[in-house]
Amino acid sequence: MRKVRLCLKGLLYSVLFLLAFLLLYGLSSVLLSRILVNEKVVPEKSVTLYLLSNGMHTDILMPLTNEVFDWQKVVSSQQVQDTEAPYHYVAMGWGCRKFYLETPTWADLKFTTAFQAVTGQGGTLMHATFYEEIPSGAERVSLEISKESYSQLVEHIKQTFVLEQGRGVLVPTNAVYGTSDAFYEAHGRYHLFFTCNSWTNAMLKRSGIKACIWTPFAFDVMRNYQK
Repeated sequence: MRKVRLCLKGLLYSVLFLLAFLLLYGLSSVLLSRILVNEKVVPEKSVTLYLLSNGMHTDILMPLTNEVFDWQKVVSSQQVQDTEAPYHYVAMGWGCRKFYLETPTWADLKFTTAFQAVTGQGGTLMHATFYEEIPSGAERVSLEISKESYSQLVEHIKQTFVLEQGRGVLVPTNAVYGTSDAFYEAHGRYHLFFTCNSWTNAMLKRSGIKACIWTPFAFDVMRNYQK
């Protein structure tokens, strides 16, 4: 009987610890996502970017090529299924390898995949999606930034890629989301405190663009740029 009580007591403590952790995690996100950095920077509005969101994940949409940088030097529209389309934009996202390749929909999510992701065991990939025009059906916000900030953003995103002779290392897979996207090897660890949305926020923050101190959530990233 004593062993049963000890087990129940241990279970209770575990549940209370988990609840306290989730509460602290949520409060930290609420507070830190509302503290902005680079907010007073008034850039020369030379380059227009977009942030895209599906509610859970964010991508940075950029010109495929402009006077600052040509992304075809790193990724290639010839590495997607539809190689004939006249692409003008590319969206970059970073995330958990197992999520990207093994969870095409939330119905496919497995406990092991989620556990490995939040504990930093799932590996990471870069996801590049090419667009002919700015997608109208996606949730999006626009950002006007300077050429200098865009140049910094390009460098930070490039550093996330595993590069060979300056080009991203393609991941051969059929687990793409459509006919205009591809996956590439990436640096970094995805975990509970640095998610795909934390990466988006970090890329902007490190480039001198308005961002928050920290957030793991897509809606916090998007809210900071809604007019």
